[in-house]
Amino acid sequence: MVLVKSLAGVRVLPKPVFAEQSDNYILSPEQIKFYEDNGFLVIKELIDFTSLYSYKQRFLQICKGIVPAGNVRVVKEPTLVAQNLKPEEYINKIQELLYDDVFIQYGEHPRLLSVLSQFIGDDITAVNSMFINKPPGSSRHPPHQDLFYFPFRPAEKIIGAWTAVDHVNVENGCLYAVPGSHKAEILYQHAGKKDALKMYHGVDEEAIAPLDQRVQLEMSPGDTVFLHPYLLHGSGPNVSKNYRKAITFHFANSTCEYIDLHGTVQEHLAKEVEAQAAKMGLGELSYIDVWRFKSKQVKGVRSNL
Repeated sequence: MVLVKSLAGVRVLPKPVFAEQSDNYILSPEQIKFYEDNGFLVIKELIDFTSLYSYKQRFLQICKGIVPAGNVRVVKEPTLVAQNLKPEEYINKIQELLYDDVFIQYGEHPRLLSVLSQFIGDDITAVNSMFINKPPGSSRHPPHQDLFYFPFRPAEKIIGAWTAVDHVNVENGCLYAVPGSHKAEILYQHAGKKDALKMYHGVDEEAIAPLDQRVQLEMSPGDTVFLHPYLLHGSGPNVSKNYRKAITFHFANSTCEYIDLHGTVQEHLAKEVEAQAAKMGLGELSYIDVWRFKSKQVKGVRSNL
């Protein structure tokens, strides 16, 4: 068994299972049950070092202007930008990676797709993509649910994959999760937080995701955690002197369908994104249009997304 420290003490998690060096990775009954019970699952060393190195180098190439960013969107830490640092020291993350020749290799990695197929089926659309740098001094990501951002359903056909590129620990802002919080199947109200970047929305922490219910997910390079879209999770600030690089995509079964967000807790987010798109000169795009542009088929047949 593995002991995982949390602010509540020590919790016991199943023994980590190391991925075999083959394109197929078959989940054990224990792993499937752990995901169903807790809403997340960590697989050790799922992604190989060569792939991790290529993702990191691509990020640095974009930082240094060696390759054009293209459609990749760069998100900066305002407090760090003001310190006249070099780009790697103030870029928090880059996103919209699905049409980058290097980053898309993560979303099409055969071992990753093998696991995804066992969770959500063989027809898979990548719907969101980020390479997170999290330099020293960068802010936290408040507890949230990924489903809050997604205008499609059903939830059980959506999953997130988050792979450590560097060693991640509590000091440099590793992920944390609230085990079992997905079981309520409640999408909570989210709002912006003063100590987080724009669009890093979060729930009412004291009532819904208190500190003593969180489990810290310290991970090594190549370790990959799969996240249920209802799961409450987040990450702490980076108070170390090291970067905390990771790559994360979200995936949905291609038969998922877009839903009307009018009158839901997601409505204000949709309006916020639509207003931002208009300011960027993209015209009157709907929130659903934005997600259609963001998505890319990575396995099987595309239908609704």
